[in-house]
Amino acid sequence: MRKIASVLMCIVMSTAPMAWGGVLAYAAGDVAECKNAAPQKSFAAQTAKMIPSDAMVFVVGDTTYPTADRATLASCYTPTWGQFLPRTYAVPGNHDYVEGSPSDFLDYFGARTPHRTWFRAQVGDWWVIGLDSNISGAVLDEQQAWLEEQLEAIEGDGRCVLAMWHHPLFSTGLHRKDGARMRPAWVALERAGADLVLNGHEHFYESFEPKDASGLNVSTGLREIIAGTGGAHLHDLSVVRGAKTYARVHGLLELHLEKDHYEYAFRTLSGRVRDSGGAQCRRAQP
Repeated sequence: MRKIASVLMCIVMSTAPMAWGGVLAYAAGDVAECKNAAPQKSFAAQTAKMIPSDAMVFVVGDTTYPTADRATLASCYTPTWGQFLPRTYAVPGNHDYVEGSPSDFLDYFGARTPHRTWFRAQVGDWWVIGLDSNISGAVLDEQQAWLEEQLEAIEGDGRCVLAMWHHPLFSTGLHRKDGARMRPAWVALERAGADLVLNGHEHFYESFEPKDASGLNVSTGLREIIAGTGGAHLHDLSVVRGAKTYARVHGLLELHLEKDHYEYAFRTLSGRVRDSGGAQCRRAQP
């Protein structure tokens, strides 16, 4: 009887549908600053040690300081976070524009998204949408039209959606108005059932409850998480209330992206978890 039961179990296991595997990702912006320290002694080198060998990496802008020109990327980013380049998705911050151009940034990071600073990519079972919050005018309108086309193309496919750009729409910090131009993108993503928005720019960490585009906490909104804590100097301050969690310390946002839900935790260099949470994806099929 035991042999029969064992055989039956093997048959059940071999014919059962394969489980969907999740993705482990680490995210931060405002990363590499080597002005006052050798790259191997910088905070970027320390945060790099937190990233496991099997994790994806989401960089939410300002990859090197003072600007992300070719020389600084080679001397400061490459020895630290450069080791993750083949599994990195990056969007540009204001310091990634050199004399008004993102060409050096695109040359370095743009293998996945050549010739432009916005993209849609499938990462595991999720759609990751990267946007450029530095642009304005006709170029911003072009990006918005592209975003709406992309969201229409994936309508109803049941995949969870994460978006990332540099300047946050909502923040309690000194730069809390810098992301206002991204409100139409928020509206489109919220309407499409997206769940997460990742940002940098403020040199601290904070998260919010899901919000609509006007800033009201609503269950059908997007959860915004700011992680400008990848290694650059932590000089920004929180000056108003409204965040779920705030921390002014270097660390990384850890994301577990599963087929129908996500979990997140902000881990500091000391290993302490300062924030955590998760939710079911709004677009996920039952």
